[in-house]
Amino acid sequence: MTNKLDVLALSEEVARDSQSGKLSRNLLAKGQTLYGKAPDFPEHLVRTTPDGKKSLGHWHNDEFVETACLLQ
Repeated sequence: MTNKLDVLALSEEVARDSQSGKLSRNLLAKGQTLYGKAPDFPEHLVRTTPDGKKSLGHWHNDEFVETACLLQ
């Protein structure tokens, strides 16, 4: 028996988990660092590390350069 991947169901699950924050929590719990948009600072990114630290910055020479630490 071959297992078929239901791509539509998977994309709906990813969208739901992304909206609820579950996806980010799971990735951070697994030690991943996340990068995303900074709505208030469109020329910057927000980096979230597994320890919960959030920082504002940008990419330079293939490295994230922190501009400011964001307090939670």
